[in-house]
Parts: sequence; structure tokens; C-alpha cells
Amino acid sequence: MKWKNVLVKALILALIVLPAFAQKGKPEKRAWGIKDQYRIKGIGDLAVSPNGEILLFILSQRNPDTFESSEAFWTIPLSGAGEPRPLSGPTGSVSSPRWSPDGKRVAYFASGKEGVGLWVMNRDGSNAKKLVDVEKSNAYIGMKGNEICWSPDSKKIAYNAAGPRFYSHHPPTPLNPPTGNDVMVVERLQFKAFYYYSDMRRTYVFVISADGGKPEQITFGEYDYHSITFSPDGKKVACVSNRTGRDDYDSNNDICIISIDNKKLTQLTKTVGPEYWPVWSPDGSKIAYLNRLRGRRSKESDAEQYKVYIIPAAGGPTIDLTAPLDQWSQAPVWDFDGKSVFFTAQNKGRVCLYVAPVIGGKVTPVIEDYGQVGSYSLRKGGEICYAFQDSTHSAEIYRVKADGTGKQRVTSFSLNFSDEIAAVEPEEFTCKSFDGWEIEGWFMKPLNFKEGRKYPLVLSIHGGPHGQYGYSVSAIYQYLAANGYAVMYTNPRGSSGYGQKFSDGCVGDLGGADYKDIMACVDYVLAKYKFIDPGRMGVTGGSYGGYMTNWIVTQTNRFKAAVPVASISNLISDWGADANPDWFESDGGFMPFENYDKIWAMSPLKYVANCKTPTLFIHGAWDFCVNVAQAEEMFTALKKLGVDAVLAIYPNEGHGLRQPAHVVDYHQRALAWFDKYLKKK
Repeated sequence: MKWKNVLVKALILALIVLPAFAQKGKPEKRAWGIKDQYRIKGIGDLAVSPNGEILLFILSQRNPDTFESSEAFWTIPLSGAGEPRPLSGPTGSVSSPRWSPDGKRVAYFASGKEGVGLWVMNRDGSNAKKLVDVEKSNAYIGMKGNEICWSPDSKKIAYNAAGPRFYSHHPPTPLNPPTGNDVMVVERLQFKAFYYYSDMRRTYVFVISADGGKPEQITFGEYDYHSITFSPDGKKVACVSNRTGRDDYDSNNDICIISIDNKKLTQLTKTVGPEYWPVWSPDGSKIAYLNRLRGRRSKESDAEQYKVYIIPAAGGPTIDLTAPLDQWSQAPVWDFDGKSVFFTAQNKGRVCLYVAPVIGGKVTPVIEDYGQVGSYSLRKGGEICYAFQDSTHSAEIYRVKADGTGKQRVTSFSLNFSDEIAAVEPEEFTCKSFDGWEIEGWFMKPLNFKEGRKYPLVLSIHGGPHGQYGYSVSAIYQYLAANGYAVMYTNPRGSSGYGQKFSDGCVGDLGGADYKDIMACVDYVLAKYKFIDPGRMGVTGGSYGGYMTNWIVTQTNRFKAAVPVASISNLISDWGADANPDWFESDGGFMPFENYDKIWAMSPLKYVANCKTPTLFIHGAWDFCVNVAQAEEMFTALKKLGVDAVLAIYPNEGHGLRQPAHVVDYHQRALAWFDKYLKKK
């Protein structure tokens, strides 16, 4: 029996030694670098060809050294074997690819030095041709759906574009800032965009021959028309338009149907709440759309969930397909047989895919993985192609059967974080808030964590407030973790993805219970992870998260460094200077002059004398969603109080930073600020 003992010992030794040799042969994983976010390739606008043989999509990428960007159309054969390959033809920035119903051509928008154009190309990318120059308005009109659609016979294309200016006095466009004695005369309430001043031009629907020629405008007047879809008989285009005459004051879109021949408009819905994103059923008898039921909704962040509805194309009773699912729903797509509708929904940090029958009453999950579904497209024969990402893997394309089985990854474009970078996997947690509400959050240990050491913590707070953190890659979190920080982020009440009651939880109580939720999560993390040093905590957040960052440092001195981004400090002055003043009226619950005491009580600036926290403000110079004066007011007060404060203003940036050099600077600057106050000397 000795030989058996020897064999067992040899096997045990092999199990110990061989993995070590294998690991030794692998390249050592490295920490997340400041430019690694620009090694990730973006994937979007998935579109399966009408015959189901080809998946078309847009691949976007940047050079991490020069920051030069490029976008290109790629295809994947769905029948038989084949690898993703780029199409010849389009260069520059491209968007909104739409297959012709006969599958022979693709329409799309492309932009470059000469501006934006509507283009068509053959299915293989050849014979790319610009049909018409297209002007776009920067006026903020809220959520927009489809902007290009083909007629069923593949002979015409409808598209959205800006019309002429109707005002004799109007501001210059964002590309031409005022100089010298140029005068801007304002006549409309919403004269600002999220970046710079609005050109206040209306968005209309145009129709053009797919072979070129002069486009025909089919919508007119002092209204915007967008989110378009051709009827299956080719005689009409459905869109949404605010017909109240008060679209500067609310977002009450209704579904409208435009006749191609005589340009006659029929208003299909006349509801108190807004409709969005209409999509015609394959047989033309119904329209699926997104809906909100409450009046006076904000065009921007809003507490009320989107729900998927069905309405007869001739008018009549509606059906809420998503009634059984108390979640924020979007992106409706009809199944080919017209018997069901697919849609995505936010669900506790995830973005999932569901399907519901047109008669309502049941919602069936298709994809409920711990990640986020992005763009998706259906294939005849019962298959779905979709983009998907999770906390440590950037988006790739997958295919799955309509019942959710047979999942298969079909691309591998981006950096594989698990193989090349030592990315930190967030740990999900839930805790009870002060009143028993359950709050979800995530915690990331520092990279190369070692037992026995104490580590600093950075708390991050999302914007909205009706957004959600969850299962997606975060460059700033990985960068902080790679540099020795624990990171935590939470979804306090007000966040989407947890039902309507939860989303309503902060309305009229900004900085109230949601602040307590966040602090409950902080206490939970400190109690669970004993290696966190409670004396070395920092806080950051953007937009409403910036507001909450300002609020936190005026309510407690537990945090020793703060980095508010695009932040609010004074809700009174923000309301008067915001590109969308409806935001506070829907989330605050009133107009400031109705109760100045209450709105001032919800403003961090009221309590600024309590602040002892060194604060670095990050703000875009042309942020008109949250004017840079909001950061300036708080910065000035802190400087007068003798608190260390720095204000970094980024030129040619709006609400949130977009230019890569600025993003890199912000990340480095934030890290240096936290290092200064949270790292042990």
C-alpha cells in the first residue's frame, strides 16, 4: 500500500505547486491607472438587420495618450461563425443607425468639421452618401426617443432636426459666445441649456427621399416634436409634443400622429402627465410608450417612475404593462408578432430586461443578472442581442434566447479587468435606517488590503436624486481604491430602482431622511469593517450628490475632506438660475417664494458657519443646470470662515465634466485633496 501513499502525497504536492508555477507564469496584475478609463471601448446603438443575419453597432474608443476619439460601425454575423469586423464608410462621430426595412441600407447621423448630416450607406458600409445637412438645437426638451425612422417601403426617411428661430431677439449658439457689445435679449423662461445658453430653436420632423433631394417639413409652430416612429402603413408618423403652450413650465408631452400627405396633426393623448418614446406595433393597431401620471413633472430628475403603456392607435383605454413591476422602466421594443413588449427596468442597482404581454397582467424577467443591460435589439427566431456590464467588467455584447437561457458573450473589445488589472470587487450590503427603511449600498476595500492596518474611507453620493448606483464600472472608485482608499456608495431614499414609494421618499424633504439614510450606512460600514479609521473619512458626490456633500459638511464634522462636484449650496438662488427650475418645484414640492423659510432650511449655505471640513469644489464654467455661482457662494463663505477651500472651474464644460483632460485633472486633483487630509503623514 506504500505506493498508494506515495501517489496521494504526489497528487497533494502537485495541487500545491502547479498552481503556483502557473500563477508565476502569468503577468502580474497592476493597479488601476489614471488613464485606464480611456482604454475602455464603448458599445452602443445595437441594431439587428431585418433578416436577422447581422448585428450592427457603434464602437467608440479614445487614445489614452492623446485623448483623440473615434467612432465606427461594426457588424457581427449572427448566422454561422464569424468575428466582429468594422464597416468601411463612415468616419468621425456617428449615431442612431437604422436599418431600412428591406435590409439593404442603413441611415444614420454623422458629424465632423462640416457639421451634422443625415447619411445612408449600403449594408456593407459602401456607397456612404450624405442626404442633407442637419442642424440640431441645444434647447433642453427632456428625454428624447428615436430620431430617425424609415418608411415601411424603404423609400423615405423621417428625422428630427432644428427649425428656424421664431424670435427676433435670440442668444448666440453655444459655439459662438457673445463678445464685445453683443446683446442677448431673453423672452422665454428656459433660455439656458445644460451647457451654455439655449438657442431656443424648436425641434421638428422632416421627411426626405432615401435617395436624396429636398426634405419636407411636416411639423410646424411653437412646439417641439420628437421621438418619432413610422406607422406600418407608411402614411403617418407618431411623435411626442407638448401642446399646452407652456412647455417652459412643465414637460406635459402628448402622443401626436402626423399625416405624411396633408401634415394634419391628431393628438392621441390628452393626459395630465407626460408621455414619451412612442413605438408603433407591427400591425399598426397599437402604440407602446412610456408614461407618467402626475402633472407638473420636471424635464430633468423626477421622482415619478416611467411606466410602459399601450394605447390603441385610434385612441381608447390604455393598459399599464408594467403594473405588476414597481420599477423605473424604459426602452420599450415590440416583439415581432405584436403580442408582447420588451423593456428594461432599474432594479436594486441592476438594469434588467423584462417582457410583458400586450393584454397586461404579467411581467416576465428575461435578464436579471447582477449588472446593467444597455442597448438591446431583438432577432427574429427568438433571440436578443444586448450590451451588458458589471462592477468590474465594461460593456460587451451578449446574445441570449428570449426566455433568458443560452447566454453567450460575442465580443471582447475592452480591457479585461479581471485578467489585466487588479480591480476591486464591491461588496453589497443593506442596513436599516433610522425609521426602519432598508437601504442598499456597496463597499470596496482598498487594493492590496492588509489585515491589521487602518484605512481612510471615501463616501460617494449619486446625483438626481432619482438615480441609482449599482453594478457598473466606476473609474473614480477604482482609482481611489488603487491608491489606498476604501470606498462606499449607497442608494438612499429618493433613488430609483426600489419602487415608487422609495423614490418619493425625499420629495419635500431634501437633506432630511435621505441624509439620515446615508449616515446610517456610514455607521453600518464603520461597525462592520473595523479597519476603517473613523477619523479619516472623506465625502464626494456630483449634482444632487454635490448638494448632499455640501449638506453633510454643514451638518457634521465627521468628514475631514470633501469634494463636491457640480454642487448646489443655495436652493433659492439655484432655482432662479437653473436651466430647469421645474426640478425644485417637483422635488422640493413648492416654488421658493411660497415658503422662503422652508427652502432656506434645506440649503447647505444656511448652516455654512458649522463647516470645518476642507472642501475642493469642482465645477464647469458653463454649467447652467447648476450654475457655477452655487460653488462660488459656498467657496466664498468657507474662505471668509477660515476653512481651507479651493474652487476648480473647468472652461468649456457644462453639467459634469466631459473633456478627457479635464476628467483626468479632476480625478488627480480629488485624490491629492483626499491625500492631503486623510492620509497619515
